[in-house]
Amino acid sequence: MKKRFLATAVMAATMAWGAIVNAGNQNIRWTVHNLSSSVPTGATLDRHWYSDETDQVCIFCHTPHHAQPAQPLWNKVNPTQAFNMYTSSATLSSVAKGATAPGPESLLCLSCHDGRTAINVIHNGDIGTDAQPADGGSKVLSFAGWGNYNPDNPNHQALAMDITVFGTPYRANLGKTGIASDAERFAGTNLMDDHPISFSYAAAQSEKGAAVLHPIESARSAGMRFFGPNRDRMECSTCHDPHVDSGVGYDGLPTGSGGNNALRPFLVRDNAGSALCLACHNK
Repeated sequence: MKKRFLATAVMAATMAWGAIVNAGNQNIRWTVHNLSSSVPTGATLDRHWYSDETDQVCIFCHTPHHAQPAQPLWNKVNPTQAFNMYTSSATLSSVAKGATAPGPESLLCLSCHDGRTAINVIHNGDIGTDAQPADGGSKVLSFAGWGNYNPDNPNHQALAMDITVFGTPYRANLGKTGIASDAERFAGTNLMDDHPISFSYAAAQSEKGAAVLHPIESARSAGMRFFGPNRDRMECSTCHDPHVDSGVGYDGLPTGSGGNNALRPFLVRDNAGSALCLACHNK
């Protein structure tokens, strides 16, 4: 009953958050974002990170009670450090260069992918979706599996995970400044080598013109998603959907779900012929 309630609450919250979930086959149980001890019957899901303490799939991101922030019923400890944003391109619009911090939607993603905030530390993590530690603090879930776990990380888990994106190795630890030391791997601040986020796409398009960027209506019709009060802000979830099932696991092996492989890694649409990139960029 609690699991059913959690799923319903999460669905309602996500709809209120601006229809974040709208791309591809929504079946997170078959993806590496399922960090629980439970996988679907018949799944051949290869996961390097999962908890042996809970079978609740949604709990690693969502909770029906004591959420922080309230939308979208968030159960993670969001990062509070200052980030260094992408500004190096000479062709970058002044609007994008003016972004000084990730927006609230991207902070949700960075609560795991900054490489510093622990993926196993959540607000409500006891058995029972409405449970909370007596001291009002956070719950640390034990993890099984294997990966780059380092006990020297003050945040309990290292997030130096490898996935393959567009045919090349890519670090799911987006905030690292290097790999030579713990300080570099756990820096959690470096977004200077990642696509710019948290700026008004409409304003950037107006500045650069249709010869460089397609109008926002065109990008939306191609499957791109924008956020904020004006529904025009580019964030991580403009291109990525954490719930989408691409039919492959951590190592790129089939899971048996029948999901669309072209949506790996968690894309809102396929990138065949750079279609995802060209939804915004006029090249």
